[in-house]
Amino acid sequence: MAQLLSPEVNSQTFDAQFSAKETMTFPEGSVNVVDISPTVLKDSTPVLLAPGWSENQDTYKKSLQIIHASGRRGITIGYFRRGGEVEKHETYPQAELRKANQLLGVIAAKGIERVDGIFHSEGAINGLIAAMLRPDLFRNIVLDKPAGMIGEDNKAMLMGRFLKLMAQEAIERKPFSFSDPTNSVSTTGRLTRYMAGNPLRMWSEMGALTTEDITNLIHHLESKGVKISIIAGVNDPLFPVKRQIEHMRKVKDKQGKNLPIEGYYSVTGGHNELSIHADQHTALAVNALDGLQRRRNLQNKLQG
Repeated sequence: MAQLLSPEVNSQTFDAQFSAKETMTFPEGSVNVVDISPTVLKDSTPVLLAPGWSENQDTYKKSLQIIHASGRRGITIGYFRRGGEVEKHETYPQAELRKANQLLGVIAAKGIERVDGIFHSEGAINGLIAAMLRPDLFRNIVLDKPAGMIGEDNKAMLMGRFLKLMAQEAIERKPFSFSDPTNSVSTTGRLTRYMAGNPLRMWSEMGALTTEDITNLIHHLESKGVKISIIAGVNDPLFPVKRQIEHMRKVKDKQGKNLPIEGYYSVTGGHNELSIHADQHTALAVNALDGLQRRRNLQNKLQG
């Protein structure tokens, strides 16, 4: 049943809420935050959209519109490229730990008890690290075209695949609107600004993208009650679905248990469909979250 107006919902239009970006500052650095709520909530648990590498809140405007239309509160962020400190961690790379702590900072600043997650690309790494640090704050997670699931990699190979992705999108996105933040021109400009904003930080993030394996995080979070599904792109040149499936078949936990995912969706399209064709792909991600919750509710009912 839909939830009536509450302190978490907002009677303002979507565009008014999207324009009301907040800047939040944490020890790890500052972020821009967009927080969108419908006037009627179908599920009181907000959806946290963790962005991919170099992407920001503008990239996901259409995705937030779909989340809003589905009756869910949606939150996403854009990272500042300067400032902030993060201590070294024996397990997690600093580049991703920084972003994980910023995600947790936003959740705390908003006074949110628990979130569902849609973690895109690099967001799968820092989003799952955030969940590892505070599993009590995460309920259901959908990993969309996740980084960290194709096995052995290096920076040169990653950059080659990234250039292939850019070429693919430049060809497939014609004609395009210059006002669209997901078009190839806007994407190239945003990427250039992102890299120039802090080359050393960019280099360390690329290192994390090629060395982190999120499968062990998935195993651990399943034991903490966090349910996870994956959406993979058949035509994704950045993290090819064939390599992802091969890697998933190889990885098992210490007890020989296969990767504990609740759903695996292999869909037509490339790496950034979540934002480019949000009406289809963000809608799928939201439906996948709903599916995880239905499964959780059924299991709770059966357990009595």
